[in-house]
Amino acid sequence: MINTRNYKRSAYLLAVVLMLGACGKAETAASSSAETTAAETTVEETTAEVTEEESKETEKEEETSEETKADETTEDETSAEEKTSEASTKETAEEETKKESEAVTEATLTPETAPETVPETTAPQNTGKSVKDIYGEITQKVALNSPMVVPDDFISNYYGIDVGSLEEYVFSMSEAAISAETVVILKAKDAGSTAGLSAALQTVIDQKKSEMENYLPDQFQIVDKSSVQVNGNYVYLVISEQAGAINQIIQAGIQ
Repeated sequence: MINTRNYKRSAYLLAVVLMLGACGKAETAASSSAETTAAETTVEETTAEVTEEESKETEKEEETSEETKADETTEDETSAEEKTSEASTKETAEEETKKESEAVTEATLTPETAPETVPETTAPQNTGKSVKDIYGEITQKVALNSPMVVPDDFISNYYGIDVGSLEEYVFSMSEAAISAETVVILKAKDAGSTAGLSAALQTVIDQKKSEMENYLPDQFQIVDKSSVQVNGNYVYLVISEQAGAINQIIQAGIQ
């Protein structure tokens, strides 16, 4: 770009030189001297004007430069703010991505808890008093007719009950020939064997009916009203005139 100030100064000087040359040819030395003085005055004035214009242009250029610097500073600040905002947004996005990744990883690594499998049984397992304690309470609260606890081989031989499958048991029958009174409480080791024990006690009922039907009709009626009961691992049979009271003691003891 051409420097405006230098260009104007050169133009003025060229004009002065031309003016001086023209005056030297047309007029005498005296008038040439006067004109030269006038020309010098004009040059000085022109130079002052050029200097003033240059000063003004310099001031404008300085103002323009300051404005440009201010604009550049503002742009730099705006750019810095935008970069800070972008960095903050990026950091937030990275944190959210990290959290999502951790959640997915945790869900992947955490094994699903399988539902608890409850084994199927024919009846729930019961816990309560021991069979002997229950029978002892019966003998204390109810007047039994000559009760006798029969041995293992009697149970096995007459009713086919395997005592090895029992955790506890009491098998009591009246010694009196005219009484069908019987109290049997069996606690099986496995709830799956209660069906076989129930069938064995049903055999006791059938046998008592056969014995009493033709000879002791009142005892037959007692036997006929009786039934085998199953509660959890317990299988029990009560044949007695006081069957209601005895059954209540047994039920309370095995709960």
